[in-house]
Amino acid sequence: MRKDFKSALARVQSDYGFYVQCQSDPGAALAGYSLSPTERATLSDPTLLAEFLQRGSRAISITISGTHDWVNSTAPPRKKDVDEQITREVESVRQADDDEARAESALRLVQLLG
Repeated sequence: MRKDFKSALARVQSDYGFYVQCQSDPGAALAGYSLSPTERATLSDPTLLAEFLQRGSRAISITISGTHDWVNSTAPPRKKDVDEQITREVESVRQADDDEARAESALRLVQLLG
């Protein structure tokens, strides 16, 4: 195995953002690495990557497919902030002028409560 391939492989296994970028934009993700077409394909195709890793170690298995837009790197809201939002929405329900405004406020309240 060549040095750049080993380096990129190690990063794919330890940096999820890099792994996702290898799937979505392999040209940009792997631009800094000197790789053969086969190595580039292995790092950008989940099936080829899993097969490669399984040949080297029977203990490793990777199955990831589809989009990865469920990843949310923002911090969860603090409890105090959520409590304040709930209080505001309860007040909005109480002060709503019509059924439509009341329903919108109630929907936001339900979403906050989960």
